[in-house]
Amino acid sequence: MKPLLTLIAAALMAQTAVAQPHDIADMQKFETQLKETAGKLQSIESDFTQVKHLDMFDEDVVSKGRFYYLKENKISLDYSQPLNYLIVINGNRLKIVADGKKSIMQLNSNKMMNEMQDMITACMVGDLNRMNGNYDLKYQEDDKQYIVSITPRNKAVKDYVSAIEIRLSKADMSVDQLRMYENEADYTDYRFTNKRFNQLKDESRFSMQ
Repeated sequence: MKPLLTLIAAALMAQTAVAQPHDIADMQKFETQLKETAGKLQSIESDFTQVKHLDMFDEDVVSKGRFYYLKENKISLDYSQPLNYLIVINGNRLKIVADGKKSIMQLNSNKMMNEMQDMITACMVGDLNRMNGNYDLKYQEDDKQYIVSITPRNKAVKDYVSAIEIRLSKADMSVDQLRMYENEADYTDYRFTNKRFNQLKDESRFSMQ
């Protein structure tokens, strides 16, 4: 029995070792795939699940909805569970609709908000070519995903988002998961499923009306 237990333990350790992320072996291949995908990408539609984790609370807050992206700089997060809630970014404008009340903000009037909008848009669609010298990036991979860790250098941005982790599918270079850390303990996690590419034509989802 003892040798059998030893073999099982060794097998589990081997599986764990395989699953651990490591530095990307072929950065040139990764950068080429990322650039080619970004160049072809016109739109994304997907389901998303958002998990809000606050260390002071025992339970996470889970929300669900539909995510839409249309090139250039048009994003819509249409929440349906547990409440109806809408966030739309269209160029330099941000619209939020909650409890039937609508508010619109001009992002370009605030340099920090404008930078955050560019960063969030780039991260949600995996267009890391937009990341400039204001961010430190670390690249890793496992068997199925590329994992990019992003740390803002700008203190004003870092006060809102201390770090970001993006997981890109190796199958199509799309974003599987986006985690935004407010600090070391609190984060918001987005998981994207049932993705469709380059089929969205209706721009009314991004209306500022």
